[in-house]
Amino acid sequence: MSVFMAVLPILITLGLLPLPRISAAIPPLLGTISAALIAVFYFHAPRGDLVEAWNGSFWTLVKVLAIIGGGVLLSRVMDRTGAQRKLAGWLAAGGPTVASALLMAHGVVPFLETVTGFGVSVLIGLPLLLSFGFSPYRAALLTLVGLMIGPWGSMGPGTLLGASIAGVSMNDLGLASGVFNVIAFVASGVAAAVIAGHAAHDATSTKATWKEFLGWCATGLGSGILLWALVLTANFLLGAAVAGATATLLVAVIWLVIIRRGRLTPGPGRSLIPYVALLLGTIAGQMLYRNLELGVFGEIISSPALWSTLAALSSLTFLPIERRDLRRLPREAGLMWWQVSIPTALYVLLGVIVAGGGLAAVLAESLAVLGHIYLFLMPFVAGLSGYITASGTGANAMMGATQVAAGAELGVSPLWSMAMQNSAANWAIIASPARLELAYRLASPYQRPDTPGPEVSRGRLLSRLIPLVLVSMVIYGLVMVLAF
Repeated sequence: MSVFMAVLPILITLGLLPLPRISAAIPPLLGTISAALIAVFYFHAPRGDLVEAWNGSFWTLVKVLAIIGGGVLLSRVMDRTGAQRKLAGWLAAGGPTVASALLMAHGVVPFLETVTGFGVSVLIGLPLLLSFGFSPYRAALLTLVGLMIGPWGSMGPGTLLGASIAGVSMNDLGLASGVFNVIAFVASGVAAAVIAGHAAHDATSTKATWKEFLGWCATGLGSGILLWALVLTANFLLGAAVAGATATLLVAVIWLVIIRRGRLTPGPGRSLIPYVALLLGTIAGQMLYRNLELGVFGEIISSPALWSTLAALSSLTFLPIERRDLRRLPREAGLMWWQVSIPTALYVLLGVIVAGGGLAAVLAESLAVLGHIYLFLMPFVAGLSGYITASGTGANAMMGATQVAAGAELGVSPLWSMAMQNSAANWAIIASPARLELAYRLASPYQRPDTPGPEVSRGRLLSRLIPLVLVSMVIYGLVMVLAF
């Protein structure tokens, strides 16, 4: 009964999420309320523990909301000035193809995730995919599967935390996480290629042949293996913090050269400047923050919120925008931020309550008594933590210590227990309600009655991503059982 009560808030959230005509804030709100009530009245968690958990996460939540705000503003500026369409035309001259999908899913989107994080990659990547000609539904799916770079997201704070919990170096955990992450890289590549391949059949309502399907899978598999090799190499040579950014940038360049047949000129001109400013500013800020004692100032200059906001505002001085669009911009960006940030904040709060109220510990402890069967179930516990928190850092804080302790009882070293937790949890983030809601909110305004292919909806996105994640977790589990 305790296990059921511990998982009930998650079931409530998951059950409400696909329902139509329901506010996006309702599922996480009811899930959070139920988690708090169950923690206090069923598990008798001290109220002080919940308050302490909230206090510990408050500034993180503020930073996340600020990052979303900056990302939304930059996204709207790029759209209103026409820079988004110009950049998209340069990146994917061939339109909505398998190659352009892999350029985004294994290159541009994960690269943005490594230097920014917290959904900025969704805010920038999804509009680009729409500009390529992908339908809102397929653009949302492609953007979400591109989040598989999680262990190196935001230059690896989650991996740094996991290394501290496991008592190993960040670089060692980065390498070990990379070994496991071949599952996520290959799964995302195959999924992206298949999604893009079917896009070509949407307009004609024809079915793909087996030969086409196998060709898509082979291309996605090759892209995933390439990304995996580059991540491991960069992690070994340069360290975990910059491994993801380096590898995904190289993959993006490779796919861009293939798409444009070696001709990278003429370029997108000034349309690229805001994104360059965002990326270089964030990288420089995070490097300074990691190497110098800068206090609160370091927190500010290392945040993508600062650089995305500066990039958006400064671009208004050199990118063309009509006076009417300029007047509408603040209200439009503010409304989108409100619609996206409130559900995201509630999902973060749900994760905080589940962890701080002891529900996560109950779930993990109940599974640990299963003995070696738990080796197979460890990835599912990791995935659940990523699904709830939508954050690699939050997932490792929630379940990392429990996974390491349970693994030690079963003869698994802390390094490999945490590496599995780090990889599986971050892969499950692609289906987390917070990220899914963000993608849905961005994609749904572009859905038209005559849009070919499936209509974008929360339920449809969830029905595609959850099976992909669950199949991957089975593979993670089999690897754990066979390896240990």
